[in-house]
Amino acid sequence: MKNTMIYILIVAAIALMLSESETKKQNAAWGYEGDLAPQNWASLDKEYKMCESGKHQSPLDIRGDILKAQLDEITFYDDARATTFSNNGHSLKVNFARGNLIDFQSKDYSLLQMHFHTPSENRIDGVSYPMEVHLVHQDKNKNLAVIAVMFEEAEDTNIVLNKLLRNVPEQKNQSNSIRADVYGYDILPENKEYYTFDGSLTTPPCTEGVKWIVLKTPVQASKDQLEDFKAIMGKNNRPLQNRNTRFILE
Repeated sequence: MKNTMIYILIVAAIALMLSESETKKQNAAWGYEGDLAPQNWASLDKEYKMCESGKHQSPLDIRGDILKAQLDEITFYDDARATTFSNNGHSLKVNFARGNLIDFQSKDYSLLQMHFHTPSENRIDGVSYPMEVHLVHQDKNKNLAVIAVMFEEAEDTNIVLNKLLRNVPEQKNQSNSIRADVYGYDILPENKEYYTFDGSLTTPPCTEGVKWIVLKTPVQASKDQLEDFKAIMGKNNRPLQNRNTRFILE
């Protein structure tokens, strides 16, 4: 009996240690206001130190000295539908089935998801837009490329946003199935000329080495649509970061 009790206590102690270990592995909460705001990210968790010490951080104001280059057109392969629309408390995110990819700089990048920021994070020639969408891609070596598209207010509604708003998850940690046909690159403008630069994730852990592709042409959405997104997400844009020695190409 005594040996059994000792065994039970040992097992319980191990379980407790494992539980504490798992808890410690969870990164700290972060946000856009108060103590969790962007200026404090680096102090919230050691995994977030790049948010302060990084030299190639995003977003940027695309202006000034921009290098003229013969950039290759991006090839889009658009074969898979959106599956779910989720609210993670930081942004509204659309997930896709596998099958959407781009050929960028002679590499294939698969589309993982797209998410929204209100107002825009990047700026173009000093202009801030009411909303920006990021289409996050990954190559076979797990390198990231993000296509950023700006939204401007217009009279007409945006067809893609209309489809998404039918299934919008209004509550944190809510995820809804998308019943309408929304494919990976439906949301992009017809003109796909772009700027490109090296940057980072705009959320913790602010990992660098991300290829940014910012389309020059915004897409349009109605005032009501933009307000619907803002009402759910609030202000979720990281402030502009220093360009430092980076080149921006067009």
